[in-house]
Amino acid sequence: MFFANCEREDFGGWFHRKKGAWVHFSRQDLRLRTFNLALALRSRGIRPGQSVGIVANSCPEWMMADIATQLNHAITVPLFPNISSENFNFQCDDSDVQILVLNNVDELDPELQNCLGRFKAVICIDPESRLVPNGIYWNDLLKEGAEIAKAPESSKWLEEQLLSIKPDDLFSIIYTSGSTGRPKGAELTHRNMMSQLRILRQDYIRLYNKSDICLVVLPVAHVFERMAVYYYVLSGTTVYFADSPKNAASLIKEVRPTFMTVVPRILERIYESMTAAGERCKGVQKVIINKAIKLAKTEDPETSPSLAKKLYDRLVYSKMREAIGGRFRIIVSGGGALNKTICRFLLNVGITVCEGYGLTECSPVVSANKSFYVRPGSVGLPLPHLDVKIGENSEVLVKGDSVFRGYHNRPDLNQEIFTSDGYLKTGDQGSFDGDGYLYLTGRIKELLKTSTGKYVSPNPIELELNRHSVIEQALVIANDRKFVSALIFLNPVNCKRLLDLSSQNFDFKKSKDSPRIREAVSRHVNRINRKLNHWEQVRKWTLITDELTVESGLLTPTLKIRRKATEEKYAEQIEEMYR
Repeated sequence: MFFANCEREDFGGWFHRKKGAWVHFSRQDLRLRTFNLALALRSRGIRPGQSVGIVANSCPEWMMADIATQLNHAITVPLFPNISSENFNFQCDDSDVQILVLNNVDELDPELQNCLGRFKAVICIDPESRLVPNGIYWNDLLKEGAEIAKAPESSKWLEEQLLSIKPDDLFSIIYTSGSTGRPKGAELTHRNMMSQLRILRQDYIRLYNKSDICLVVLPVAHVFERMAVYYYVLSGTTVYFADSPKNAASLIKEVRPTFMTVVPRILERIYESMTAAGERCKGVQKVIINKAIKLAKTEDPETSPSLAKKLYDRLVYSKMREAIGGRFRIIVSGGGALNKTICRFLLNVGITVCEGYGLTECSPVVSANKSFYVRPGSVGLPLPHLDVKIGENSEVLVKGDSVFRGYHNRPDLNQEIFTSDGYLKTGDQGSFDGDGYLYLTGRIKELLKTSTGKYVSPNPIELELNRHSVIEQALVIANDRKFVSALIFLNPVNCKRLLDLSSQNFDFKKSKDSPRIREAVSRHVNRINRKLNHWEQVRKWTLITDELTVESGLLTPTLKIRRKATEEKYAEQIEEMYR
């Protein structure tokens, strides 16, 4: 699929943002460099069934290393730079990683740098990185491959390697974060991924190679964005790789993409910037913008647009769309639940947001809303090649070609995660409506049990808490406790906005003590509590002004909060709520 795309004359290639400029990779560059890299990896000792680990930000080199590894009938293992050295070494041992690809040695934590001597080779993409004794620069490795390619048997070997890959061969092992217990490596085959891509293109979302521009902001080490890049390859679209997810807002304006995959937090930030538009205006203009925002939050996007909505589209919504590039056809949201109000707002503003649901073990998509019909609040219709049903405890069960074959070297777990008739137990709770749309209601593994014996599902409560503009993220505490409490992380931009202060007068650290902020949070918590059973109600809460980041280990790569790590870091604040 990758090399067929490189042969298309209408494929515009890939771009990567480096040091403030866009570096272009033509289709010829991608083809030749990947072939040369595959030959060089072979000469460095990589063999079928062994693995190449990649610990780098999203970039064309990441994907070329992935494809070159597959050409060698080896296995790609995505690794994350913020895991412990214990988990890093376990994953490399478990999957037999022989060669490591990274961007720059000094971007790794010091304890990971001390592990680099274990590999046959450490490939540095950044030409300015320092080299470890077993290190080699990416460009020098490509030169090695180019020399090997001059031998006539090389082209024959490459062709044989391409033709002899089988659908049920492994192409990747993807490990869980390892935040609780031993990391698990999900084995994904070519069939798992390809069966899904065909269905998505045929029935859900169609991309056009001549007109669509795709922006990559999430880590391709995560299967959601990696699947998206494979889908761009299948569609032949031009792709732009961001230098960092933190620059997403500015790059959207610069690239003006038509398609992008995101996690809910990115859409929440887009929503926040749009709804803040009225605060910079005065008089009649401010009144119009605020009324337009209110209508977009409440009107059913499935009904025919009202006269007011058509008017607001000309006066307000068109300018909002222009502020985020003005060309979006579709945004796909995954990796977590999207707030229904935000989804409705964006649809009414004229931005098609398709929410979906998946997990690594399903490569990853289980269900998705179709681009031509979106039902806010649902995670869409199950992919037709999958058999999805609701089992005991309302658990979502999945069977089909894109469901993985099991965890690497874990026969014990593989017996537990499948039902007797072959369905994967997802651990997620859900239900179907009359039209077959799937709704998620909680997570079985995250059911918290209070010391009084009552069960609490934290996800729905956290989603409701996160709906307030001053709340960045919330973490519900209840396990083995006598009542429910919450850690509430504040949003600096919206706290400043609520307090109506200038930048020089605003101190984010002090905002948690502001009566106005505390009163706003208190009212919000009380509103939520009225809808909950008495044992689910949030009795106490603590405001926190620390920044949540992936680097700190408190967020996953898809910007979801890590429960165990966060509880450990704020153990003192939690205990204070129960004294």
